[in-house]
Amino acid sequence: MPRHGGDIYSFQKQEKPLLDFSANINPLGVPDVVRSAIVNAVDFLVHYPDPAQRRLRQALAEFHGKTPEQIVCGNGGADVIFCTVRAVSPSHALIPVPAFSEYAAALAEIGCRVTYWKMPFPYQLDETILKALECGSYDFLALCNPNNPTGTGIAPELLERILCLAAEKHIFVLLDECFCDMAETEPGIRSMLPCLEQYPHVLVLKSLTKLYAIPGLRLGYGLCADTELVEKIRQTGQPWPVNTLAEEAGIAALHAEEYREKSLSFLQDERWRLYDELGKLGFRVWKPSANFVFFRAEGCPDLDERLIPYGILLRHCDNYVGLGVDDYRAAVRLPEENAYLLRCLRQVMEEVLLWWQNR
Repeated sequence: MPRHGGDIYSFQKQEKPLLDFSANINPLGVPDVVRSAIVNAVDFLVHYPDPAQRRLRQALAEFHGKTPEQIVCGNGGADVIFCTVRAVSPSHALIPVPAFSEYAAALAEIGCRVTYWKMPFPYQLDETILKALECGSYDFLALCNPNNPTGTGIAPELLERILCLAAEKHIFVLLDECFCDMAETEPGIRSMLPCLEQYPHVLVLKSLTKLYAIPGLRLGYGLCADTELVEKIRQTGQPWPVNTLAEEAGIAALHAEEYREKSLSFLQDERWRLYDELGKLGFRVWKPSANFVFFRAEGCPDLDERLIPYGILLRHCDNYVGLGVDDYRAAVRLPEENAYLLRCLRQVMEEVLLWWQNR
């Protein structure tokens, strides 16, 4: 199983309470309206969930200005990825890296050949991806906007060119926008949902678990203009991919507009504050666009382990294809928690520097 962030269960014997900076979840916590919806749905647990998620798909359709037939829901975004790959059944996929590991895991499960295309430093898609698509024999492309784990976005004009070329070459595109909602304040990142109908060969992947802080419920969905493919994806997965509590929580989350606006405003300010302070500590820091900051701690391959005694979990990115042992990702948490992380990082790096001087 690929290593992911958020594995608090491996550290339950720690004496110090853990601050999880390894999972990119909204630090404002579960919205009150979502909590209430979950409590109110408990009595319905005596019934099976709706296998078609009719109320949820209708709510999502109204929220995005689409139709329910264009929407497929799943047990988290990863579930939608695996079901989509099985339904499309590609033979040769291109994945720009570094990238979320579940794309390759899903493709490997069906025996699809995978070619990794290393994004030019600083891990930003540029026009050279077009040449790679032109020259290759691909029928599947996985893109993430903004990218996980680096936070870099795809320029809107370039993204349109990629999608148009993919259409010409009969390449299906999985466009992961799970962090796009939290990047709405960044002008260089744009969702492709408004022009979904122009690209029936594209499935846009979304998630409600990040922004609304409900990863434990697992709730993701995809939107595609090809309704026949959407139905095929739905039939590919398990009979009840979304449980009753998750469906009610998702419907309620879509109506939490005040919480959403508050969250986006908070994240816009706090991610740039964390970015600035990490830079002052001497790290190479990538400009953030969502609710996490990617950085490089040169010469420190065990920074995550050094922070565990302080009660901090940091995402080590060494298992991402294309990244190294000194690459890390930190989630944006509450101001006082971010301040504690920075204090601990300063102390740890002073210890590392002293160790090098005394060698």
